Parts: sequence; structure tokens; C-alpha cells
Amino acid sequence: MMGYPDRRLSFSLWKRLGTHLLWVYLVAFATANFGWSQANHLERALHFLSQGKLDSASHEARLALADPATQPQAWGILGTILLRQGKGGEAVKDLEQAIALNPRLVGARINLGEAFLSLGQTASAEQAFKSALRLAPDNFNAHLDLAELQTSLHHYRQSLETAKPIMSQLRQTDEGLVLLATDYLALQQNEKVKQVIEDWIARPASNAELAMRFSRLLFQYKMPREAAEILEKTQNTGHPSYSVALALANLDGLLGRLAQAEQNYQLALRLKPDCAVCDLGIAQIAEREKQTEKALAYLIRARQLDPDSPEVLFEFGKVCLERDLVDDAFNALQKAVALEPHRDSYVYVLASAYVAKARYTEAASLLSQLLQKHPGDPVLNYAAGAVSYLQTRYPQAQALLKKSIALQPHQLAAYYYLGLVYERERQNTEAIHLFRQLVRRYPEHAPSYVALGTVLLREKEYQQAQEALNKAILLDPDSSDAHYQLGMLLGRIGKTAESSREIAIARKLEADVRRKNESDLHLLLPD
Repeated sequence: MMGYPDRRLSFSLWKRLGTHLLWVYLVAFATANFGWSQANHLERALHFLSQGKLDSASHEARLALADPATQPQAWGILGTILLRQGKGGEAVKDLEQAIALNPRLVGARINLGEAFLSLGQTASAEQAFKSALRLAPDNFNAHLDLAELQTSLHHYRQSLETAKPIMSQLRQTDEGLVLLATDYLALQQNEKVKQVIEDWIARPASNAELAMRFSRLLFQYKMPREAAEILEKTQNTGHPSYSVALALANLDGLLGRLAQAEQNYQLALRLKPDCAVCDLGIAQIAEREKQTEKALAYLIRARQLDPDSPEVLFEFGKVCLERDLVDDAFNALQKAVALEPHRDSYVYVLASAYVAKARYTEAASLLSQLLQKHPGDPVLNYAAGAVSYLQTRYPQAQALLKKSIALQPHQLAAYYYLGLVYERERQNTEAIHLFRQLVRRYPEHAPSYVALGTVLLREKEYQQAQEALNKAILLDPDSSDAHYQLGMLLGRIGKTAESSREIAIARKLEADVRRKNESDLHLLLPD
């Protein structure tokens, strides 16, 4: 969701106020030395450049080349235009030509450093910035660019040393605060990081792109609350931003602030209605809140927007499985695993879908692959043991379930299935002992009462069996197994009418489940 901060911290030079000052400096220099008439081409070139009319600016600058007195500045402008166009190699040539004609052009040296950076030539860029500082020791842009370069090379102490002369100015700009935060975080100077955050929050408004960068940086250093605070401040003081809203929603979700997360996902959706990631985020929140129908509605829309997203397919399949929409779940999970075969969580849930379809051999194969990668995982040992039980491979099931319990003694599922294995192997004493332990530890677990009642019935402990089955029905009135076993018990003790009634209830419940599984769920898409 958040990722790592960009290697380079600075905006491009022309996006800064400092660059505008460079244009003013060039015009003033030309005017003072050559008069307004001689500087007109330079003046017009700078005017067009400030408006983003690069072709017109280039035309005027080339006209200024005709006058030897304005050639240095003209070459500097042409180099800057090329830099702005992303033509770093050509920009270097023009800027070097400008400096050769007039070595005192500080702005050209700074832009030359930027051009070298665009080409990945950091040593040359550093030399250019340092040469600018030798000519103009107080130049803000030269200090900032050199400090940012040193930071990008992980020379954090050097960066702070370079930034010292402009420290007060840095603290008044978003870009400067991000630079300082990067250095302080890398050097583990946490108190200074807190001061930078306070300075950021105190600013009247913040640039959204730099806020995102600052937030990612704080998240990288495991400061998610502070990362969210940066984005909240930006969202509250600026125009609504899709990127900020989405990033803030992701952070809110990680922090467990689900209401705020959904609010920000909804804001991002309003700003970008085709945001599949937003639909996915809202669905995941709904799932965490056990609102699976709402989750499925948003996942349907996310899947329409991004049908080949493995994450959307996985979440869609998982929720479908929770709602017993097994065929839909199976198809989506198969596709998700085909797209991301190394995602263990995807493979595990696909194995669950195979179990739901009673395709135990395929489920066992997938779980075996996962166990080879994670032999010490208690959940995988439990799952493989449960599938072995369903395959009637009881010795293997018993070994896997006992291993799961040894790895994680405080659990319910592996004990429950181990009890079922004992029951099927006619190890009734072991089964009764285990299920009695389970109902003491987990008094709300209805299946354990059903299993206990079933084994006690076999042992002809009718009173105890009836107590266990009645408790199971009290906990789960829709348990067909509990009603059926109670019906069998009542028949054995001569209560024929009551037995028939319980068995009829069991059959009706089973029929209701079949009808539910065979029906299509009608869902309205979210507003």
C-alpha cells in the first residue's frame, strides 16, 4: 500500500521558487549590461518559459544567440528548456557552453547539476553544485540540491552539514522538511524528527505530492500514526486529493480505524469512481466487521473494474466461500492462484474451496505442498489432518493433528478433529475424555457437544448423551446433526414420538441447507 520513498527528494528545479528567481537574475543581468533593447529576446524567452511555452522560448533564446553579449544566458536558457523536456544529454551540452562563455552563471551550474542527475551521473552533479556554491556561498538552491544529492547517496551527516546555512529556510518549506526528516530518521535522531513533524503540522498548507512522500517515509520507519497525521493535515488544509484520501484510508485500515478508513475510501471513490482498489478496501473493512453481503457487493464491482486483479479475485473467492457460494469461490480462487502461484494464503484458501466441493484429493495435494514449505506451521498441520480425516485416512490424520497440537497447544480445531478421529477408530474412551475437556474449555462450541453426545450414545450412556445433545441444540438450534443424534437416542429409550419429531427436524434442516446452497444470492450493487 505505501511503498518506499523516492530515491530523489527534490521537485524538478523549474518547479521551485528558486528557479523563478534564476530567471529574474538572468533578466536583471542582461538588462544591466546590455540595455532593454539588447535583452528583449532574453526577456521574451524567459517570459515564454515561465508560461510553459517551450517552443516560443526556444525560438527567442536562439535569436539571442546572435548577440555575443547575450550568448551565455541564451545557451543557459536553451539548456534549461532541454532539461525541462527530459533531454538531459543535450541539456548538458548547452549548459556547459553557457558556463564556458560565462563561468559566473550560477544558475546554469545548478541546472547542469540537475541535468547530470537526470542522467544518473551523481559525481558530476555533485561537482556542479559545489562549483555553484563556490561562486555563491549563500545560494539556497545550490545548498538544497547538494544536500538532497548527498541524502540520496545515504550520506546523511554530510547532507545536514550542507544544509546548515539554509536550515531556517528549509524549515519553512515542505521540500526542506522532507529532506531534514529523511536525514534525521536515517540517523535515528527521533527528537528532531518530532520537531520536523510539528513544523509540518504548523504550516498553513502542504503540497500533496510532498505530503505523500513524507508519509511514506514515516511509514517506512514504522511510524504509521505520524504518517497518517501528515496526510490528515494535508487533507484538511488543501483541496481533496484522490491519492491522499486513498493513502490515508490504507493507513487508517492498518491502524484499525475502520470507520475513518471507509470514509476516506468513499472520498477517494467520489474523486475517482473507477477505483477498484477503493472498492476492495471497503469490502475488506466490511469483511472484518462480518458484513459479508456488503463485502461481496463491493467485490463484485471491484471485479468488474479489474477482472484480472489477483487480490480482488482472492478476496471475492474468500467471501463467496464464507457465504457458501462454493462454485463462485472456487472459480475465482483458481484464477487467483494461477496468477499468483507463490502466494501461500491464496493456495490455502483454494484448498479450503476444494474441501467445500468434497474434492479432498486435490485439497490434500495443495496442503502437502504448503507443508513442505512450512513444516512447523500448526494451522497447516491441522488443515492437512482434517482433510486426512475426511479422506478416512485416520492414522495419518491422527499424526498430523497431534503435531499441530504439539506446535500450538492452545487451540480448538485440531483437538476437535482428533476427537473425531478417535471416535471413528472406535477409541471411545479417548474420544469421550477429549470432548469433555473441550466442552469445559470452550462451553459455547456446539459441535463438541454433538460429538460428545454421539460417542456417549454409542457407549449407551443415554442420560449424559442427552444432556450433551440438548446443550448442543440450545447453542445451535439449526444443527441437523444434533437433532438427528437426539432422535436416535430418544428412539433407543422408547420415546418414539419425540424421536420422530427430532429426526423430522433434522431432515428439514438438511433440506434447507441444500436449497440455500442451490439458490443464487441476489445482491444489489453498492450506491
